[in-house]
Amino acid sequence: MTEEGLDYAEVLVLDPLEDSPRPLWELRRHEETTLRELADILAPGLISLESRGFVEVRRFSGWPARWDEGVPLTGDDLARESSRAEVWSEEPGGVVLAAHITEAGYRFL
Repeated sequence: MTEEGLDYAEVLVLDPLEDSPRPLWELRRHEETTLRELADILAPGLISLESRGFVEVRRFSGWPARWDEGVPLTGDDLARESSRAEVWSEEPGGVVLAAHITEAGYRFL
Protein backbone atom coordinates (compact mmCIF):
# COMPACT_ATOMS: atom_id res chain seq x y z
CA MET A 1 0.00 0.00 0.00
CA THR A 2 1.10 3.53 -0.72
CA GLU A 3 0.75 6.23 1.88
CA GLU A 4 -2.46 7.32 0.16
CA GLY A 5 -4.05 3.93 0.80
CA LEU A 6 -3.76 2.68 -2.78
CA ASP A 7 -1.56 -0.16 -3.98
CA TYR A 8 0.74 0.16 -6.99
CA ALA A 9 -1.72 -1.34 -9.50
CA GLU A 10 -4.47 0.99 -8.29
CA VAL A 11 -2.21 4.02 -8.73
CA LEU A 12 -1.26 2.90 -12.25
CA VAL A 13 -4.95 2.71 -13.17
CA LEU A 14 -6.17 5.82 -11.38
CA ASP A 15 -3.52 8.37 -12.39
CA PRO A 16 -4.36 8.47 -16.13
CA LEU A 17 -8.09 8.78 -15.41
CA GLU A 18 -7.98 12.44 -14.44
CA ASP A 19 -9.33 13.25 -17.91
CA SER A 20 -11.68 10.29 -18.01
CA PRO A 21 -13.54 8.36 -19.25
CA ARG A 22 -10.80 6.45 -21.05
CA PRO A 23 -10.67 3.08 -22.78
CA LEU A 24 -8.37 0.62 -21.03
CA TRP A 25 -5.75 0.72 -23.79
CA GLU A 26 -5.06 4.37 -22.85
CA LEU A 27 -3.84 3.20 -19.42
CA ARG A 28 -0.85 1.53 -21.08
CA ARG A 29 2.31 3.45 -20.20
CA HIS A 30 4.77 1.88 -22.63
CA GLU A 31 4.74 -0.59 -25.49
CA GLU A 32 7.29 -2.96 -23.89
CA THR A 33 4.58 -4.39 -21.65
CA THR A 34 2.67 -7.15 -23.41
CA LEU A 35 -1.11 -7.14 -23.30
CA ARG A 36 -1.06 -10.25 -21.08
CA GLU A 37 1.33 -8.52 -18.64
CA LEU A 38 -0.82 -5.40 -18.74
CA ALA A 39 -3.96 -7.36 -17.89
CA ASP A 40 -2.15 -9.24 -15.13
CA ILE A 41 -0.83 -6.02 -13.59
CA LEU A 42 -3.71 -3.58 -14.08
CA ALA A 43 -6.87 -5.71 -13.92
CA PRO A 44 -6.53 -6.30 -10.15
CA GLY A 45 -6.12 -2.56 -9.60
CA LEU A 46 -9.12 -1.78 -11.79
CA ILE A 47 -11.27 -4.36 -10.00
CA SER A 48 -10.23 -3.06 -6.58
CA LEU A 49 -10.86 0.57 -7.49
CA GLU A 50 -14.30 -0.28 -8.85
CA SER A 51 -15.22 -2.29 -5.76
CA ARG A 52 -14.19 0.64 -3.55
CA GLY A 53 -16.27 3.10 -5.59
CA PHE A 54 -13.26 5.04 -6.97
CA VAL A 55 -13.90 4.21 -10.63
CA GLU A 56 -16.79 3.04 -12.75
CA VAL A 57 -16.20 0.64 -15.64
CA ARG A 58 -18.49 0.15 -18.61
CA ARG A 59 -18.52 -2.08 -21.68
CA PHE A 60 -19.03 -0.55 -25.14
CA SER A 61 -19.28 -1.96 -28.66
CA GLY A 62 -16.89 0.72 -29.96
CA TRP A 63 -14.98 3.83 -28.95
CA PRO A 64 -15.43 6.75 -28.82
CA ALA A 65 -18.90 6.48 -27.33
CA ARG A 66 -21.18 8.39 -24.99
CA TRP A 67 -20.63 7.25 -21.41
CA ASP A 68 -24.32 6.63 -20.75
CA GLU A 69 -24.44 4.16 -23.68
CA GLY A 70 -22.10 1.71 -21.92
CA VAL A 71 -23.14 -1.27 -19.84
CA PRO A 72 -21.80 -1.03 -16.26
CA LEU A 73 -19.46 -3.86 -15.22
CA THR A 74 -19.02 -4.89 -11.60
CA GLY A 75 -17.95 -7.85 -9.52
CA ASP A 76 -17.39 -11.16 -11.30
CA ASP A 77 -18.33 -9.70 -14.70
CA LEU A 78 -15.64 -7.03 -14.37
CA ALA A 79 -13.08 -9.56 -13.14
CA ARG A 80 -13.77 -11.87 -16.07
CA GLU A 81 -13.80 -9.14 -18.73
CA SER A 82 -10.80 -7.12 -17.48
CA SER A 83 -8.57 -10.17 -17.14
CA ARG A 84 -8.77 -10.84 -20.90
CA ALA A 85 -5.64 -9.43 -22.56
CA GLU A 86 -7.47 -8.30 -25.69
CA VAL A 87 -9.59 -5.71 -23.84
CA TRP A 88 -6.34 -3.82 -23.11
CA SER A 89 -5.59 -3.63 -26.84
CA GLU A 90 -6.32 -0.73 -29.20
CA GLU A 91 -8.06 -3.37 -31.32
CA PRO A 92 -10.13 -5.15 -28.68
CA GLY A 93 -12.25 -7.16 -31.12
CA GLY A 94 -15.65 -5.53 -30.73
CA VAL A 95 -15.70 -5.03 -26.96
CA VAL A 96 -14.24 -1.89 -25.41
CA LEU A 97 -13.96 -1.44 -21.66
CA ALA A 98 -13.62 2.10 -20.43
CA ALA A 99 -13.07 3.48 -16.95
CA HIS A 100 -14.22 6.75 -15.43
CA ILE A 101 -13.02 8.18 -12.13
CA THR A 102 -15.73 8.93 -9.56
CA GLU A 103 -15.90 11.83 -7.15
CA ALA A 104 -14.56 9.53 -4.43
CA GLY A 105 -11.60 8.62 -6.64
CA TYR A 106 -10.56 12.24 -7.27
CA ARG A 107 -9.25 12.59 -3.74
CA PHE A 108 -6.38 10.23 -4.63
CA LEU A 109 -5.09 12.28 -7.59
